[in-house]
Amino acid sequence: MNRTDRLVSLVMLLQSRRVMTAAEMAAHFEITERTIYRDLAALGEGGVPIIGEPGVGYSLMRGYQLPPVMFSPEEAAALVTSGMLAEQMTDQSVRGPMRTALAKLTAILPMEQQNRVQRLRGAMSVQGQKPTPGPVSLSNIQAATADRQVLRLQYNGATRGHATERDVEPLGLVYYLQQWHLIA
Repeated sequence: MNRTDRLVSLVMLLQSRRVMTAAEMAAHFEITERTIYRDLAALGEGGVPIIGEPGVGYSLMRGYQLPPVMFSPEEAAALVTSGMLAEQMTDQSVRGPMRTALAKLTAILPMEQQNRVQRLRGAMSVQGQKPTPGPVSLSNIQAATADRQVLRLQYNGATRGHATERDVEPLGLVYYLQQWHLIA
């Protein structure tokens, strides 16, 4: 990774964490702590508001956000691919937000990359059976999983003739045999 990419990645890493030590940053990038100190100094000189507290670590000033990041051609292709997979393997609660997110991302690409993304979309196809819609939207289950919220659901066991109400703690989601399965 070149230094410019590492500096951008360092700011993004600091945005994602509350506080990090130089040792943690050095381990993350597999470089020396001395290099991290030089990188932090360069970012500070460039106007990035980094706060250092002895014995605690480094953080970005609250409210500071990195401006929009440009995508490499490989990253843009990966996003197109993930959007097409989401289109085929999710329900409308995820498809709609995926479409609008990809449209926003595509809009910030240079025209040459926008054309490349459109050509790629036209040349790719994802086939297979779409999952049958469940009684609860996939995005609601994703939110409960991410937010560690208990879900109340009607459970139809294989051996019972009737549904029982259950409160479950969602742990994860698995896409298997053209269906999303909640691990709880």
